[in-house]
Amino acid sequence: MKQLVRHVTALLESQEQRQRARRPDDQQNHVRAVEGVICNLAYAILNPPLPTGWLATDTRNGERGKGRYDNPAFGTTYRNLLAQLEANGVLHRQTPAAFRGERHSIRPTSRFGDMVRSSGISFADFGADPAREVVLLRRVKRSYSPETGRPRKDAKQVDYEDTSTSRAYRAAVRELNAFLDQADIAFLDDGLEPVVDPHSRTLTRRFTIFDEQELRFDQVGRLFGGFWLSLKKERRKQIRINGEPVIDLDYQSMFTRLAYADLCLQPPAGDLYAIPGLEAHRSGVKLAMNCFLFDETPKRRTWPQDMGFSLETGADIAGADTIQGKLPDGWTVNRTKKAILTVHPALERAWGRGLGYRLMWQESEILLAVLRELMEQNIPALGLHDGLLVPLSRMDTALEVMRHQSKAIVGVELPCSVKA
Repeated sequence: MKQLVRHVTALLESQEQRQRARRPDDQQNHVRAVEGVICNLAYAILNPPLPTGWLATDTRNGERGKGRYDNPAFGTTYRNLLAQLEANGVLHRQTPAAFRGERHSIRPTSRFGDMVRSSGISFADFGADPAREVVLLRRVKRSYSPETGRPRKDAKQVDYEDTSTSRAYRAAVRELNAFLDQADIAFLDDGLEPVVDPHSRTLTRRFTIFDEQELRFDQVGRLFGGFWLSLKKERRKQIRINGEPVIDLDYQSMFTRLAYADLCLQPPAGDLYAIPGLEAHRSGVKLAMNCFLFDETPKRRTWPQDMGFSLETGADIAGADTIQGKLPDGWTVNRTKKAILTVHPALERAWGRGLGYRLMWQESEILLAVLRELMEQNIPALGLHDGLLVPLSRMDTALEVMRHQSKAIVGVELPCSVKA
């Protein structure tokens, strides 16, 4: 990979007609920009971006390259670099119609693809930029669409000033990433699409603030980025850690138990999502209860058209399952709420005040603590929001750590088990 980058860099420099050499800092940024583009194009040969094969890229000058989430190498000369690479048959460029608000995009040429394949480059040759920001904060502004009248959310990343909290979170994520980077983690090829890159392990932690809230890091906070997080459940059985199959462990009814802990109450025994009349619709009950936890007022009268802000993943998604689609016909918000409150009357005090975003943060704090303790015991584990994948032989140790860390963080030992 390095040899390929050096080859392309030398090719570009041999064709430059400069009156004088770049300053040292500018030359360093030039080399890093070439490296960044070539590495991403080469990666797209091994793992083509779906569904179009094109890589979106920001070619606007403005503030690009200057923010917390930017690489300073991609400054005002980036657009010229792409033109040079196109002229040398390395990439194709695509400029979208301005009125559609889309970004420019690039893709590798077939000639460049031949260079990558003949070089014997594999997933093991790639790694994330160690300077990449791993603590992400975005501001979500809620409004209503003038066309449909439906609520909508506009999200924008916040170029925040560091605090002692953000620094501590960043150090913890980077330490975990460094540990996972050296761990023996593999994926047994199952011949399915998309292709799985077991070396894609760099995690980021993502926080959210709303509307005019001040800077804070106690909402959401989940980990994203590892290859296992986007894998369908049935494909995770192909993962190997230290040569062993993995087992999926999770906390039972975690969100509802965290809500009870916030109220300083004990939940009833048994399955918390078993509601009379809805015994065959457990997933719908779970979504409905989570919806009430994320509501910021108790005035909901209809189910959301879609989940919008996924209560399962914490990520904005389109076309998510509707709550209504997971409940029987005729189960309105009011009817469902009354049925749930017959089993969980205390939860009415937790609903309608936006508590879910802080519970998601508590969930993430527990998971990070579990991963950290296992790391200290030299046990690689892959976090899954409210659970984790561990080597089969370390199951009992991991379950004990999960119970211990939940008690340490929220004062209650949350039950956990092998995921069904």
